[in-house]
Amino acid sequence: MTDRKSRAVWMSERFWRKNRLAHTFALLSVVALAATGTFAVEEAANLHGLGLSGIFPSTPPADLSEDEFAKLDGNWAEWSKGAAATVADFYSKLEGSDAAAQRRALGALKVKQDVIRRALKDSSYRSLYGPLTSLNNSLKLRIDYAEAVLDTLEIDGGRIAEGKTKSRASSLLSSIQSLENQLNSIGNGNLWLPYFKITDLKNALVSEPDGASAIAAASKSQALLNSRDSVLDENQRNFTHRAAFENVSNALDQYLAVAAWKNPAEATSKLRAEIKELTSALDSYAATGAKAKELRDAFSDVRFISADGGDRLASALQSRLFNYNLRVLVTEAFLNRIMSDSRSVQGPVNDFILGAQVNGSQITNTTVNVDLLPSNTTARFALRLNGNIQSNTAGVTPQATVYTAGNHTFNAAKEINFDGFRFMTSPATISVNPHNTTTGIATQLSGIPILGRIAHSIASQAVAEKKGQSESIAASRVQDGVLPPFNREVDSSFATAGDKLDRELFTGLRATGLFPDTFTYQTSDQLMTVNARLMSSHQVGADLPESRLMAVTGATLLLHETALNNAIDKIGIAGQTVTEPELRAKIEAFLSKALNRPFKFSGPAPTQPVDGSDDEKALNAIIFASEDPIRIRITNDELTIVIRAGFKQDGKDDIPMREITVPISLEASGRQIMAKAGQVLVAAADGEGGGVATNAVVRKKIQSVLPDRTVDGKVELKTPSKTVVAYVSTLTLLDGWVAVGID
Repeated sequence: MTDRKSRAVWMSERFWRKNRLAHTFALLSVVALAATGTFAVEEAANLHGLGLSGIFPSTPPADLSEDEFAKLDGNWAEWSKGAAATVADFYSKLEGSDAAAQRRALGALKVKQDVIRRALKDSSYRSLYGPLTSLNNSLKLRIDYAEAVLDTLEIDGGRIAEGKTKSRASSLLSSIQSLENQLNSIGNGNLWLPYFKITDLKNALVSEPDGASAIAAASKSQALLNSRDSVLDENQRNFTHRAAFENVSNALDQYLAVAAWKNPAEATSKLRAEIKELTSALDSYAATGAKAKELRDAFSDVRFISADGGDRLASALQSRLFNYNLRVLVTEAFLNRIMSDSRSVQGPVNDFILGAQVNGSQITNTTVNVDLLPSNTTARFALRLNGNIQSNTAGVTPQATVYTAGNHTFNAAKEINFDGFRFMTSPATISVNPHNTTTGIATQLSGIPILGRIAHSIASQAVAEKKGQSESIAASRVQDGVLPPFNREVDSSFATAGDKLDRELFTGLRATGLFPDTFTYQTSDQLMTVNARLMSSHQVGADLPESRLMAVTGATLLLHETALNNAIDKIGIAGQTVTEPELRAKIEAFLSKALNRPFKFSGPAPTQPVDGSDDEKALNAIIFASEDPIRIRITNDELTIVIRAGFKQDGKDDIPMREITVPISLEASGRQIMAKAGQVLVAAADGEGGGVATNAVVRKKIQSVLPDRTVDGKVELKTPSKTVVAYVSTLTLLDGWVAVGID
């Protein structure tokens, strides 16, 4: 309730108390209020019945236009034309239809979307996977979103509010108490309580948590808190933005959001207006990839005022706007190319076993491999040490010398888990398979015909009787010789690996805002997957990539356009005016800080140099837009750079804001990656002036700094023991994603 409304209520009550017909009018007031309440509920119901009418546009968004469907040509031409008509029909008939009719119309869209979904699973339509994928994702987004909007509007907000208002009032009182405690400990701090009308608010909440007086008091305190930045000086602003004040302000917002549903018609009307803003922002973002902040702000507004906290809408948008935008998939075979190791060690044998002095030599051959283990929350694997020990020894006793060939195999394993920050190791285990073969026996009587044979027979029998015992001792010796150093070496290697990773990589990413806000590690018995999302509170994430992009033979990097755009935002070029050298230096400094090591552009020579005209040479600085200065769009087989900037000119007026679109095709061919720029488009942005000649100058300038390039597709992966060379084998661009296959 606003201050104006609360004052009107107070004045009317005062008047009727003085009137002699108070009882009669009081009765009439009750009847009037009941009628008003009934009207409000009916009005809210009528608003619910409108459904999407007045919220969705009357024409399809750009990514579901007739031109987009026309990309399904050939045998699909007739079907795509009909599908486009069905989509257009859905939007054009929203006005005047009710929610029930709209749900039925969504059923027709689902039929079209299902045809596309099934076609994507059919390899015979491989040539159309690009447009099919884009249309499938765009159509599914609008269907899921429309159903979520209808569900949200049909929620009985008043009923939900009844249970939440008192709970929110209790939370508000708790935050007020914390503020009072803090202010009472500061000299004159409690003077802020009457300034923000906190005491009046507390009394009203205690008296009637969900009453009109409490709501009016909350509105007044909220307005005063919201005015802090405009009416207070800097020191006062800083003081009143302390955590205790912010907690009260947030609790007030939550309390009033629920209380608003006491007038369901007004609350529903406001909710519909906010959902309309969200719908417009969603359609704009889906078509251009720009103004993500507007989309996030609109979504936050809807979540704040909707009765369910926007949960239904959040579930519909989560998989499309807030998913991981960086994924790395690595097969066990590829990990073994990097981490496997083989060693061969030769040495003497000098031991005392079963009363015999044993001397000789041995060769130990070992191989370390990675064995991935299933885990849903960590990168879980075992290092497996497989080895073979071959020995030739002579065991000497006073009675005989026994010559033995040993061939012992062993398998040791040590499990390791990585949670994204540290490596955790488990004690190693080992199994040994010993095998000794007696190759000769010599006694003091050897060479004497009869006695020698007798002595040899006795010695052979003694060796045979002790074979089991000797092999058991051999197994024990192998275990003692292998397990402790294996444990120590692995523990030592991974003890500092987490700290090193944090120091050499994560620290820089955090410093530049490029550290993921959320990530997961997962392993199966053949594949390790890393999922990460680079996103702030004013940015968006990715959708779910098509399953065929997740196919991997060696390693695959999946990078969504939002990861690139969100990273570009962190560089800090929005609203900046910089020369080309300054821009290059700014990006190099940013990447050097992010990677925690010096970074310099290699600057390969243009393959097709462009002769610069005098007008082109006059462009000496770039004036980047204050919002979305550079945006990356990834469509089917093409990466598009959209630059919003003006230019400074020597001796001339600035060129006003332009929107420059540069399509670039990327292809992995052999062991090289080829980037080829398409036709550069230049147009006025934000209604700025400038004609064809101006656009031509800008176009030529952009063409000169973005020539075709060919770069080496080699990837070097260095470990302490070796360097593994791999190459980019595939490069796929599809509906926002670029998938880089490495093998």
